[in-house]
Amino acid sequence: MASRPPRSSSPVIRAMFAERHVYVRTAGKTRCLLIRPATQIGSVIAIAAVLGWTGFTTSAFVTGAMDGHSARIQLETMSEAYEARLAAYEVQQTGLEEQINQANLRRDEVTRRLSEKQAGLVATANRLQEADAELAVLRDRFESLINARNDDAARAEALVAELESLQARLSGTEISKSNLDDGLATLAGAMDEVIAERDRAAGERIQLDIEVNRLTGAIAQMEDRQERLLSQLEDAARTSLAGMGAMFGGADVDLDHIMTQARRDYSGSGGPFLPVSGGDEGAEDGTWEGDTRVAALMNDFETVNLMRFAADRLPFGEPVHGGRLTSGFGVRDDPKRRGRSMHSGLDIAAPRGTAIYSTAGGVVTFAGRQSGYGIVVKIRHAFGFETVYAHLSRENVSVGQSVRRGDRIADMGSTGRSTGSHLHYEIRIDRMPVNPIKFIEATRDVL
Repeated sequence: MASRPPRSSSPVIRAMFAERHVYVRTAGKTRCLLIRPATQIGSVIAIAAVLGWTGFTTSAFVTGAMDGHSARIQLETMSEAYEARLAAYEVQQTGLEEQINQANLRRDEVTRRLSEKQAGLVATANRLQEADAELAVLRDRFESLINARNDDAARAEALVAELESLQARLSGTEISKSNLDDGLATLAGAMDEVIAERDRAAGERIQLDIEVNRLTGAIAQMEDRQERLLSQLEDAARTSLAGMGAMFGGADVDLDHIMTQARRDYSGSGGPFLPVSGGDEGAEDGTWEGDTRVAALMNDFETVNLMRFAADRLPFGEPVHGGRLTSGFGVRDDPKRRGRSMHSGLDIAAPRGTAIYSTAGGVVTFAGRQSGYGIVVKIRHAFGFETVYAHLSRENVSVGQSVRRGDRIADMGSTGRSTGSHLHYEIRIDRMPVNPIKFIEATRDVL
C-alpha cells in the first residue's frame, strides 16, 4: 500500500510532496518511475542529516586542532610509560630464563648422580652374589672338615678298644715263656703303632680344631660383610621407592590402579623371594635370619622395577626443551579477548620450528588439522593416558606410528586459534584433562 502524507499536513506540504511520475527512455523503450510522497520526504531527511553531520565534524575538527598541542604531550607521556613497562617486562623475562637454566642444570646433576647410584647398586648386587657363592664353598668345606674330624675320632676310639682287647687277651692267656717274649715283642710293637696312630690322630684333631676356628672366623667375617651389603642394598631400595613414590604422588595419579594394570602388562623376570627351610643353626625354625631381609629386599626391587615400568609408559617428560611457560592450566582470560574460558593444558612459547618431543612411549591416534587446534598430534599411552600437541607448524608422525619418549614428533608453530608461536600441551586420563605441570615438576628430581 502506498504511503501518503499525513492528513493534518497543510496544502502547501501536500503540493510539495505530491506523487510524481518520471519517464525514462532507454534502448528504444520508455519506462515510468513512480516517486511516492514518503520516498520524497525520506530523501529530504537524509540530505538534511548529511548536511548536519558535515557541520558537526567540521566544528569538531576545528576544536581538535586548537587542542592538538596538549594531546601530543599526553601521547608522549603515555609512550614513555609504555617503554618503561616494556623494559621492566624484559628484565623479568631474563630472570625467568635464568631460573629455567638453573633448574635444567640441577636436573642434569640429579640425573648424573642417580646414574652413579644405580651403577653402584648393580656392583653391590654383584658383590653380594659373589659373597654368597664363596660362603657356600666355605660351608661345604667346613662340613667336610667336621666329617673328617669325626672319622678320625672314631678311628682313635677303635684303636683304643683294640689296645684294651689286646691287654685283656695278654692278661687272660697263659703261654709258654719261649713264646711269651715273642708275644711281648709283638705286643710292644703293636702298642707302639697304636700309640703313634693315636698321637697322629690327636695332632690331626688339633689341626682340625685350628682349621674349624679359622673357618668359623671367616664365616663370621662373611656374615658381617653380607650384613653390610644387605644394609646398603636396603638403603638404595628405600631411596628408590621414596623417589618413585614422590614422583607419582607429585603427579597426583592413582598409583594403586596403575600398579595393578602394570602387573598384568609387566613381562620381566622376577617374582617374590620365598626362602627354603634349611636347618641353619642360627634360626629356630630352620630358616636363615637374612633370608627374610633378602626376601623383603627382592620384593622392594620388584616394586621399584614395576614402578619404573609404569613410569616409562606415562608422560613424565618435557615436550619442549628451553621453552617459556606463557599460560597455565585452568580458568583464564581468553587470548582473543572473549571473556573467561577454561584452558585445559599448558602454553609453552619458543621460536617457530622448535622441536616438539613425545613425553612417553605410545601410538599416534591423530595427526592433522583440527578446528581451533590447527595442526595437532595426539598420542595414546598406557593406562588410559593421552597427550595432545597443538598449534604446530607441521607434524613428523602419522596415525598408527609407535613412538618412544624423546622422539621428535612435530615442529612448533602458530596454526589454529593462536596469537603467536607456541605449543599447547595437554595430558588426558580417560579423556579427562589434567594439569600437565604436575607431571613435568614431579620428574625433575627423579628421572
